[in-house]
Amino acid sequence: MANFLVVTAMGTDRPGIVNELTKIVTQTNCNIVDSRLAVFGNEFTLILLLSGEWNAITRFEADLSVRSAQLELVTLMKRTSEHKLINYSGQVSVKLDGEDAPGCIGQFTEYLASRSIDLSSFRTKAKSGYQQIEMLINITDEADYADLQEHFEQLAEQLKLSIRFEHLEQH
Repeated sequence: MANFLVVTAMGTDRPGIVNELTKIVTQTNCNIVDSRLAVFGNEFTLILLLSGEWNAITRFEADLSVRSAQLELVTLMKRTSEHKLINYSGQVSVKLDGEDAPGCIGQFTEYLASRSIDLSSFRTKAKSGYQQIEMLINITDEADYADLQEHFEQLAEQLKLSIRFEHLEQH
C-alpha cells in the first residue's frame, strides 16, 4: 500500500539545490507524484508530493531532517493520502492585470469561497504599481459559470483591471 507525504523545502536559491533534494527522494526509494517550484526574491520554495512504502517514507523523513540543516533549508513534512478526484466538468482560466491595489485578490477569492468553488491554482505578480493575477478554477455542473463571469467582470471593472476568461474542458 502506498503512503503519501507532502514536503515543503525553502532556502536560498542556488544551482544544484533541487538536485540535492531529489537525490534524497531516490536514495530512500520514494517517488515524486507531483511538484511545484517557485522563486520568491532570493529564496526558492519546492513543494513535493511523494509516494512510497511506509518504511521508505519514514526513511525520507529522517534523512531530510538531517540533510535540511546541512543544506540550510527550512522544511515541513506532513503525511497525507492520495488525492480523491472530483468529477469537474471543466476549468476556467482567469487572467487579470492592471493597477496594483491592496486587497483586490481577496475580493475574487472571497466570491469563490462563499460559493464553495474550488480554486485549483493561483499566481500573482506585482511590481512598480502593476499586478498580474492568474487563477485556474474548477467548475462542477452545479456551478453558475455566467454568474462567476459577471461577478468577476464587475469586480475587475471596479478595480481597474483587465480580465480574460478561457473555459477549458476536462479530458
